[in-house]
This record gives sequence, structure tokens and C-alpha cells, in this order.
Amino acid sequence: MRYAVNPDDRVVLRRIPVATLVAAVGSTACNVGVYYAAVRYGRMTIGLAETIIASVIGALLAGIVYWLLGRFTQHAVRWFAVITAIAIGLYGLGPVIAAYEPYMEGAELFTLTTIVATEIMHIVSGAWVLWALLRLARESR
Repeated sequence: MRYAVNPDDRVVLRRIPVATLVAAVGSTACNVGVYYAAVRYGRMTIGLAETIIASVIGALLAGIVYWLLGRFTQHAVRWFAVITAIAIGLYGLGPVIAAYEPYMEGAELFTLTTIVATEIMHIVSGAWVLWALLRLARESR
């Protein structure tokens, strides 16, 4: 099965930049859609620019991690899937914490709308990263 994480699959390093770009564009486009949908239902305490920047940075960091794993480890595909799942889980804590503590100095506490929207955005970004990098930058053996 092509989409299953096979420990024998290998990372194709030269394809990572394009796969990362696909992840960044897809993640950003979808998260902008989530942002505008959320604004219709309540007040967002983060801006559109923050949404775009975070989406792009997340994809770039994922591409770097995938490249490092592919270059220096065995079973990089499996490790990347595990690390991405853990990262999505940990990022899920952020919006809830930001409802009680500002995520940066001077920032407003997250509203319920912001919490729900950012949780969805994290899942969307993780899905794009996993799909793009594991689909476009790996080769089955």
C-alpha cells in the first residue's frame, strides 16, 4: 500500500524542497479558509498574518526535520510520522493554554472561537505536512 508508513521506504532528499513548498501552500490556503470561517462565528484574537506565518514556518520546520531524518537515520519515514503525530498533539495544548496565559507579551487571551480555529489549523497543517512529505518525497523499496 502506497500510503502506509513502511520502515523500508526511503526518503528522496532532492524532492523535499518541492514537497515542503506544497505543504506550506496547502496548509496556508486551508488555514486562511479556517480563519475566515472562524471570524464569521466569533472574535479571533490572532491575526491573519500570524496564521499565514505560522503555517509557512510549520511546513518549513517539518521539511528540515524530514531532511535531517532522511540524511542521518534509518527508518526516517517511520520516525517522521511519529514525530509529526507527537508535535500535533503537543501543539494542541497551546491554544488551550493561551486561553489562560497570553502566548506572548501583550497578546490577548484566546477566545473560544480562537481555540477551536487554531486547533483545527494545527490538524490541517499536520495533515498537509504528512501528506506532502510522505507522498511526494519518499520512495517504496
